[in-house]
Amino acid sequence: MQRTRWSNWAGNQVAAPLRIHQPKTEEELVSVVRYAVDHGERVKAVGSGHSFTSIALTDGHLIELDDYNSILEEPTDQGPLDSRDEQTRGAPFLLTVQSGIRLADLNSQLWTLGYSMTNLGDVAYQSISGAIATATHGTGRAVGGLATQVRALRIITGDGDVVECSPDQNADLFDAARVGLGAAGLISTVTLEVERAFNLRAQEVLVPFEDVLEDLDRFVQENEHFEFFWFPGSETALTKRNNRTTDEITSLPRWREFLTDEVIGHRYTAQAMRFLRVPGFRIQLRSLLEGSRGNYVERSYKVFSSERKIPFYEMEYFIPSEHTREALERVRRFIDRSGFDVVMPIEVRWVASDNIPMSTANGRATTSIAVHMLKHQEFHPYFEGIETIMADYSGRPHWGKIHFQTHRSLEPLYPQWDAYQLARARLDPRGTFTNEYTERVIGPVRS
Repeated sequence: MQRTRWSNWAGNQVAAPLRIHQPKTEEELVSVVRYAVDHGERVKAVGSGHSFTSIALTDGHLIELDDYNSILEEPTDQGPLDSRDEQTRGAPFLLTVQSGIRLADLNSQLWTLGYSMTNLGDVAYQSISGAIATATHGTGRAVGGLATQVRALRIITGDGDVVECSPDQNADLFDAARVGLGAAGLISTVTLEVERAFNLRAQEVLVPFEDVLEDLDRFVQENEHFEFFWFPGSETALTKRNNRTTDEITSLPRWREFLTDEVIGHRYTAQAMRFLRVPGFRIQLRSLLEGSRGNYVERSYKVFSSERKIPFYEMEYFIPSEHTREALERVRRFIDRSGFDVVMPIEVRWVASDNIPMSTANGRATTSIAVHMLKHQEFHPYFEGIETIMADYSGRPHWGKIHFQTHRSLEPLYPQWDAYQLARARLDPRGTFTNEYTERVIGPVRS
């Protein structure tokens, strides 16, 4: 049989599955799984392919979810406000979507209906199922990752059965499948908690890097969503402070939008990367930006997420927030000593603690530190050095980004590891959804 080929967004992962399927219904999803089971073959589902790891690769059947992408039930009122909702946001609503819907499409459709997701990551290419399966997150002292917004799931098991799960029904399976790494069943539908559409005021300000480190706690506590980017070798960091507002939408001057989005704000171009190696250019750029600081109001999803215009490689680690400054100072010293040609910034964000077994924020208030290399640059020595530093703080790697861990090194970092494995064994007793990545990172299915 001649095999087909599939590759991820970054081009660093390639698969040669037996067949690529493009289902449009749950019945078709079930049919693929049951066929694979009957023939002793394996299955993986893939959304946008935005993960940098081999998490979606298979030598069996690859399910592309691009055509399984509809809103099935529009938002419905979940009930009266509780004290949290009264203090922080509007009344919650529930909607149900097929697992292949891309976040970018979901966001625009939700806005048209008058709703928003409470928080988002900094890109919106991913499918909803891929995003929650890998613990994708945004930033915010009191806001968890996207999986914390999930209220129910329909899961296709490794036997081809369909299971409903939620906090009130098969709760152990629900907890495992929310961040399931593609190994705790195949997600068919996702029920999300959303809220009335809201705007964010975005303030993007260059601040001396030392001042950011000195005042980290204040920046985080004074803003609903705070993050910053720091270019190694630079003395300044771009801080991003996003807070809810009832003000009407405004926009940046075109030249300011270009500098922020294309040069500094993580929408990179190769030309910008070359210029940013030149100290004089950095100084000139800073003076331009300081003369017209980013301060605008936009739809929430447009502030939360932005584009990525050239391929790169990324590693991201999650550490207890109390170690943020010390870890970043060590990272800076390591880069200064190494001589590595690091032209892409380090991104720093915050995630609230949750109780999802395989969430990278399980049981602790968390800071994420992401490092990047341009595609075709050698990244291994840089990433391995960063990973060694993060290990000293019980760092947990992002499940969809490059890391060098195994299940033996990861198990001690997750207090609910065994609960996840028990649920995984119920959802995939035959190992239908396993691959090399799951074998290495979470181990074989426990019988």
